[in-house]
This record gives sequence, C-alpha cells and structure tokens, in this order.
Amino acid sequence: MTLLDVLDSLRLNATGLIAGMAAAAACSFLGVYVVLRRIVFVGAALAQVAGAGIALAFLIGPLLAGVAHRLMHVSGPLPHVGVALEHLVRDPLAVSMVITVIGAALLARPATGGAAPGDTPIGMTYLAASALSLVFIVRSPKGLDDVRELLDGNIIAVSPSDLVHMATVFALVALVHILFHRQILFVSFDPEMAATQGFRVRRWELLFFTTLAVVISVAISKAGLVAVFAYLVFPAATALKLVRRMGAAFVVSVTVALVATVAGYVGAVLTDLPTSPPTIGALCALWLAASIFRRRYPLS
Repeated sequence: MTLLDVLDSLRLNATGLIAGMAAAAACSFLGVYVVLRRIVFVGAALAQVAGAGIALAFLIGPLLAGVAHRLMHVSGPLPHVGVALEHLVRDPLAVSMVITVIGAALLARPATGGAAPGDTPIGMTYLAASALSLVFIVRSPKGLDDVRELLDGNIIAVSPSDLVHMATVFALVALVHILFHRQILFVSFDPEMAATQGFRVRRWELLFFTTLAVVISVAISKAGLVAVFAYLVFPAATALKLVRRMGAAFVVSVTVALVATVAGYVGAVLTDLPTSPPTIGALCALWLAASIFRRRYPLS
C-alpha cells in the first residue's frame, strides 16, 4: 500500500478519525487528574459501568419501546413521556450516561492526604459491573455481535451527527473545567486546605467525577472500553515523565493521545486491523520512549 493509498483512506474516514481524536483529547486531559490522584482503577470501574449501561440499554430496549408506544396513544401529557422513552430506546448512550454518573457519585468522596478512595468499593463496582455486563449481553434480544461491537467500539463507523453530539458534550465538559479549573485543581490535590478555606469539597469532587463519567460513557460508546481506558492512563503517564508543571502536563498528555490516535489509524489501514490495537501500541511506544529519554536525561 502506497502513501497515497493511506492518505486516501484517512480522507474517506475523516469523520471517524476526528471523533477518535476528540475522544483521545477529552480522556487524556482528564487522565492527568486520574493518574496524579492515583484513581486509575476508578477510571477502570467507571468504564466497566458504562459498558454495563450500554448492555442494559439493549436488554430493556424492547420493554421501553412497548411502554413508549402505549404512552404515545393516550391523552394528556403522557405522549411527551412516550416520545422521551422512544428516544431513549434509540440511543443506548443515554442509559449508559445516567448509570455511569450514578456510579461516579457513589465512588466520589473527598480524598484524604491525596490518596485514592478505598480499593474495596472500587473493586466491588468493577466486578459487579463486569458480571452484569455479561448477564445483560447474554439476555439481550439483540445479536451478541451487535452488543459486542458497541462495547468494543467502532470509531470508523461514527456518523457526522454522532461527531457533533460528541463534540458538544466534550466542549461542555471543557467549559466546566475552564470555568472551575482552580477549584477542581485545589480540591483534587489538597482537600484539607480547601475545606479550611471554605470550599465545599464534596460538591467539587462530585463535579469532577461527573465530568469524568460523562466523558467515559460518551467515549466508550464510540471508541470502545479498552481504548478509552488506555487514553485515561498512557498519555498522562507519558506526560508526567516528561514535565513537572500541571499546565504543561495537560498539553503534553493531549498531544501524545492525538499523535497515537493518528498513528493508530495509519497502522489500522496498513495492517487491516481494528483501530484500537495499533492505537494502544502507539501509546505504549510513546510511553516507553519517554521513559528511556527521562532515564537518560533526568529532570533537574
């Protein structure tokens, strides 16, 4: 395959590539918080909860469709409820997002001394969500391949309307972090001092975990569970090997994720593989290169 063939393939799949880069940027930005706060397994648990929410949406879809149909044929305000339920049936992401946000609210609590929340509830959440995902998939009236495809992600198949929805959600999350950057940063890394200065630590913690849950649920529905978890961990870990300042860490993390996404797409085209394996391979390679560089040139 020639370079022109690769460029032509990327042009034809431009929507999917842009969507992948949007998911990469959003996850890698929040990943700096995730890695520095040592809550990597919270990210893994929320990713699994989001997957369980998608599988649940497929399972209850026919039931909700029947209820929506009946409500739309009665008088009063109930037809509006039926329309809302019908939209919910068509968009499994809505169910996943609600469930993931609830999971984030249960896991969010003020950390002490910069430590992560206890491992036990995180592990229990991850295992319960994994088990429920399997049950929902097996019982789903949809084909197993259809459910697995949504859980594993199919970023190339993203439509322009899906891309607009993703970009809107990620832009809103970015706006929240721009407006409340100081509060989220302060509460994340020095909750005791924040509390003494009048910050409502629980409220800011909940806001951060909610944005994390929303980004994870949206990204997983398009990019897949494994790729999203990799975006949360590898870019931030790579950035923190190269720089010390928080602002630079965010920039480097997002840059690493974007470079790996493009490299993953090129690798997928050349090897005829799904996009996730070569993308994760590129993330691993960049982290390894940063580790070798930092070992040879330590930060002063």
